[in-house]
Amino acid sequence: MLGMMLQKAVSTRLTLRGTALLCFSLAGGGHFLFGFWPTLTSLIIGYGMAFGTGSGLGYGFALEMAQFAKERNRSLAIGVIVSCFALSGILISSVFARAILHSSPATSFLVIGFGILLLGVFVVSKIDGSSLTPTEEIQEPTGSEVFTLRFAIMSYCFFAICFAGLLTISHISGILEEIGVPSRLLGLGAGLLNLGYIIGSIFGGRFVDWVQGRSALFFVCLLTVAALLMIRSDSFLIVCVATVFVGLCFGGSASLIPVLIGCEYGISQIGRVYGKMIFSYGLAGLIAPWVGGLLYTQTGSYSVPLAVTTVLAFVGLIASIYFSFALMMKR
Repeated sequence: MLGMMLQKAVSTRLTLRGTALLCFSLAGGGHFLFGFWPTLTSLIIGYGMAFGTGSGLGYGFALEMAQFAKERNRSLAIGVIVSCFALSGILISSVFARAILHSSPATSFLVIGFGILLLGVFVVSKIDGSSLTPTEEIQEPTGSEVFTLRFAIMSYCFFAICFAGLLTISHISGILEEIGVPSRLLGLGAGLLNLGYIIGSIFGGRFVDWVQGRSALFFVCLLTVAALLMIRSDSFLIVCVATVFVGLCFGGSASLIPVLIGCEYGISQIGRVYGKMIFSYGLAGLIAPWVGGLLYTQTGSYSVPLAVTTVLAFVGLIASIYFSFALMMKR
């Protein structure tokens, strides 16, 4: 989150090549630090801080680079960038699972760090040394968007959708177990949610183009509420469908929000504004799994945490209606 927030300031002071070099150096170097010095301190500093900041910078930088794509392909480019976030986690954890299982944590970190730096050399060699030139002028003073109603509404809706997605993915096995799903099928929930996330992230940006802007946020909030109501069903099939829908909305928001920011603030401002709005994702990531577990421990059922999540999503739905229609009428 910190890397995303700092990305715009960094990319305006460095060349394209310099920004990419910094991103990969922090990400790969963070892995090397723990690999050569495997302690809790190096894990916090190297992986938690260096890799975390580098990956946030890289994520924001990739989204900012999407402005150079042709207009008809820009939203799809953003979707592909966002989907790589989920795809990389799935591919690495599945393809290299056996190798990681039979290696020490330090060795695994060294190999992954080497892979990051090797990829970084390739990327840096393909980027020129010019500065990032905005495609359009800044529409409003830097930082002023944080204090506007539309920023607050978009941020809250993003938070509510991410809260639903992160609470669900962290507790989906328990939710399925509660309705009597056999233990051999419990892992299916996370797989279905990730499948929905990938599909949603690829096409979420395109969806903004298809429905022409702000109403896209309303439809995603509406589907989130519907999915949360469905996921409380006693039917395994309905719960599976609802899980895919939650993933669609969660992943869709990750690409929908940047594209919507481009519509609202200008394409060149996606990185800057999204870097601030990503706080919603970070906040949801910090509290959603914990709140779900706490409420389940106190009540012995997932009905209460899912009800709380549904209320948060419903408030987002109401806010998205105002954002889509009332604010649109004022413009």
